[in-house]
Amino acid sequence: MTEIATTAASRSSPATNPPRIASLDVIRGVAILGTLASNIWLFQAFVGERVIDVRWAELLSWTSEGKFLGLLTIMFGIGLEIQRQSARRQGRRWPGTYLIRAGLLFLDGVLNYIFVVQFDVLRVYAILGFVVAFVLLLPEKRQWIFIGAALGAHITLMLLPLFAPDAASLPGFVFPGEFPVVDGRPTYAQEIHINAMTVLSDLTIGSDTGAIFTLGLVCFTLGAMVYRNGILDARGARLRRWVMAVGLGVGIPLDLAFFLSNETLGLGRFLAAPFTAFGLLALMAAFYQRRQIGFIGRRLSLVGRMALSAYVLQNILGRVGQFLLGNSPLSPMLDPLVGTMLMFVTIAVIVFAFSTLWLRHFRKGPLEYVWDVSFRFLTQSRGR
Repeated sequence: MTEIATTAASRSSPATNPPRIASLDVIRGVAILGTLASNIWLFQAFVGERVIDVRWAELLSWTSEGKFLGLLTIMFGIGLEIQRQSARRQGRRWPGTYLIRAGLLFLDGVLNYIFVVQFDVLRVYAILGFVVAFVLLLPEKRQWIFIGAALGAHITLMLLPLFAPDAASLPGFVFPGEFPVVDGRPTYAQEIHINAMTVLSDLTIGSDTGAIFTLGLVCFTLGAMVYRNGILDARGARLRRWVMAVGLGVGIPLDLAFFLSNETLGLGRFLAAPFTAFGLLALMAAFYQRRQIGFIGRRLSLVGRMALSAYVLQNILGRVGQFLLGNSPLSPMLDPLVGTMLMFVTIAVIVFAFSTLWLRHFRKGPLEYVWDVSFRFLTQSRGR
């Protein structure tokens, strides 16, 4: 999302930057709202009697699980390549000041983890951006070697529990201090206290965050590569067909097989779903090669233009909705699936409305603006 937060800055140099690809923000908006569809189950606030069979909830959860997180990760890699190409055109060193952007993203992730949600990916994306920024300096053949090594490491770590069930994950870092004694559900202040002490504890191999990191090395670099080779523009028709065929042809059957087998290691989410994510990228890119951005596409593109703000906003709304609805008389009145779907639609509508209204008056989202000011202050690049 470092590219997300600096989109407006890149628009200010039309002489040195090519026209912006129209589908880019649309696909990013799909990825942002898709992560909400994945995460909405973590904001569960309804405990009413089940009217709809729980298997329908499992099926709906499966349709989004891992696929849009993978798409968001790929889009981040594409954003990294966009920034690298922009730096090259403008004669600036790479990675150069991008490393400051990565640091700002890590700070955003820390704040998001402490004050909003503990399934934050921004910290991981910041670390990945820092690493892959240097990988993009390598010749393309060596980038392929890096992708192969990262993929091998990822598959090994995912399959390790099958052969070594007792293998423990590496411990993460916990800041020293006393944890509050909690009787029942912790208060928000107690949650902040605990989160501040454990903000680095999940950045370790063996956790979901660790799996996102190893997978992200592949998706970042491969995302940058397919963008470089034209997957989003007219010259990439053949590439899009191949990516769609492999991504959807392998990803969907494999992911479905994992789902039906009831595996519990996250193999569908972290091994199969990324294939589907690449297939979805190619499918949407092909769709917008033949069609103009319509009404729904324009609304999605607004979310994509202020993706960092939209991502944090939907997490805040999810937590607020979880607290308010979970402690209200409405919670036991609705079937959990119906309530969760209504919660998703409500949050999505608010995010759409906020993006539309905000960008009607401002050029960039609120967090993007704060990020831009912070970056300019740190680099003393007020004229850039």
